[in-house]
Amino acid sequence: MSASSRPTLDTAAIPFSSGLRHAAAFLAGMFALMLAALPAQAKEPLQMAIAPFLPDTELNEIYTPVADYLGRRLGQPVELRLFPNYLSFWEATRGGSDFDIALDAAPVTDFRVQRQGWQVIARFDGEVTQSLVTRDDDLIFTPRELVNQRVAVQPSPSVGALVLYQLFPNPVQQPTLVFEKTNRDVAQAVLDGKVRAGVIPTPLVGGYPGLHPAVTTEALPFLGFSVSPDMDQRLREALRQALLSFAETEEGQRIIKDQQLTDIVPATNSYYTGNAELLMGTYGY
Repeated sequence: MSASSRPTLDTAAIPFSSGLRHAAAFLAGMFALMLAALPAQAKEPLQMAIAPFLPDTELNEIYTPVADYLGRRLGQPVELRLFPNYLSFWEATRGGSDFDIALDAAPVTDFRVQRQGWQVIARFDGEVTQSLVTRDDDLIFTPRELVNQRVAVQPSPSVGALVLYQLFPNPVQQPTLVFEKTNRDVAQAVLDGKVRAGVIPTPLVGGYPGLHPAVTTEALPFLGFSVSPDMDQRLREALRQALLSFAETEEGQRIIKDQQLTDIVPATNSYYTGNAELLMGTYGY
């Protein structure tokens, strides 16, 4: 066959678009490889709000190990959201609770469930009472002796304030309320003689020699963990499992023991049902 009779490749007959498709596929493959080589993007931290029943330093000391443990179990950081006082806490709560997780007393836990669609997923085991305390050298026999007397309490909707209003249901026969920042400030105000009495959680009374529990209230469910309705079901279930795993792991058991917490046990919305009624008359309820 002569050179003139050999078949030749007619490049003009190859569609130009075929070359573009090959180039696009090559570039797409390279882009995918580059993405795979990038480090995984960090997940946004979950915010866990805690009511200010103790000083910030104490809440940080107790609950940071809890938050860190949850973060490790979830593969997503958990950060504490603390508040300077009960007024700022209540404003954030009634304004929509713009956080992911809440650890709170029974009345506000039920409030979030009933008014904001939150879901209870676990709780600290046990119940808690409040005590009306005086100095042991200034005993009283009935709360009526405190009408027009100075009595310290955290601002509403702290449980202390809510039960105090129950002890003095007559609006014209009330003590003079002195609002303190934390329950420890309430106890100290009584010991210092700044007030004649105060209301604090009963478990705190034993830590203050010189205080006498004059009246102890009926028990309420202990602190509950609830989550925002914005949290998806997968993450909600993972968080629930992480909370319940405290009892199942050596690290979790150590944290519970070191921080002097009770066991974390399962809970649902129904466990707290009815407790929001204590908020009746509270501003914003």
